[in-house]
Amino acid sequence: MALLHILFGSQTGNAQNLAHQISQELDQSGIESLVMDMGEVDPESIHHFKNILIVTSTYGDGEAPDNASDWMSYLKFADELNLSHLNYSVLGLGDTYYPFFCQCGKDFDHYLSKHGGHSLVPRIDCDLYYEEQYGPWLNELIKVLKDRSRE
Repeated sequence: MALLHILFGSQTGNAQNLAHQISQELDQSGIESLVMDMGEVDPESIHHFKNILIVTSTYGDGEAPDNASDWMSYLKFADELNLSHLNYSVLGLGDTYYPFFCQCGKDFDHYLSKHGGHSLVPRIDCDLYYEEQYGPWLNELIKVLKDRSRE
């Protein structure tokens, strides 16, 4: 299995913390991962990644967090972008109180798919109590990643 790059978009630190927590759980399962701040990674580096997980919150009226806005713009406006080499998954964090619940995660999922990326497992949209929600999803992601490593 190739390295899983875990990219986080976080305004308040929740997505960042969860990205590191997921990385620890993956490592314990024998899956190598690397956590990266989207604000510190050039969006064009996506052409060098094979497997990514985006963990992102949503800010304001459905926008990307500040550190993920360049990535969102790149994926949204790059007309000729070909991501057919990319396997991805998205975990969105939000609050169902807001009308644009997990919109940033939904948008990342949409643009990655639109440009030919292959979803490893369906996107999950988590509410405030994500600790209770993402466990079964992460177990499915681990299963898929392990199955792919045997191919």
